[in-house]
Amino acid sequence: MNLSRCSKLAAALVVLLLAAAVPAAAVSVSGDSPAAVQVDSSQDLTYEFTDLYTDYDQWTLRGETGLDDVTWTVTLYDQTGAQIDRLTYNGQQFEQPVVANDDVNRVTVRLEGTVPAAESYSYDPAQSMTLASFAQVQEGGTSTTLQAYETRPYTTASDDARSAIDDARDAIDSAASAGAGVSDAESDFEDAVEFFNTGNFEQATSNAEEAEQTANNAASSAQQTDMLLLVGAGVVVLVLVAGGVYWYLQQRDTYDKLG
Repeated sequence: MNLSRCSKLAAALVVLLLAAAVPAAAVSVSGDSPAAVQVDSSQDLTYEFTDLYTDYDQWTLRGETGLDDVTWTVTLYDQTGAQIDRLTYNGQQFEQPVVANDDVNRVTVRLEGTVPAAESYSYDPAQSMTLASFAQVQEGGTSTTLQAYETRPYTTASDDARSAIDDARDAIDSAASAGAGVSDAESDFEDAVEFFNTGNFEQATSNAEEAEQTANNAASSAQQTDMLLLVGAGVVVLVLVAGGVYWYLQQRDTYDKLG
């Protein structure tokens, strides 16, 4: 076998290996994904599923949510966009068969529910809940997650506290960049985060505001110190220049008298 033929064979083998390594495209999922949702608020969200039969001609769509008082409305469409069926499910989970022989080409899911109270709160990482999660379930029970949407539940008090802590963090970082001492502000900041994590949002806000004020005062003091140093340096330079001029004039007067 000559080198040319070996090279072609090797190249073909590489192409086959690369093709085998590329995963098959999964079901496409798109829909609403709010970053944060207010506790006790009503949610009305819609999700769409396409490319349904990339892997299987028949499977089950499973949906789950952390919302309360849930209603799922599942609508099936054919290739022309015409509605085949519309089904309603209640509860935090539903399962819907998806079958190619039924001419189902696209599926939409409308999710309606209420945001429950958060079980606990955390500043970083922020508390989270599953807004919606969808899986492709195969015969026998094996499932593959298609998409999961996480969100941050909040109350007015928790959001105000988080904003105050964020502002304090920015003020501390800015003061530190200016060369100010921020140890006192950092201490207030850590207390604010601790109060937030225990759900004491009023105290968390108060400590965060103290941290921000302390950081701003430290930055202002550092700026004043820098300004005084600059003024002092300018005065020294002026004194040196004036002294140099005086010395020069004295030297010139002495030279003239000798002449």
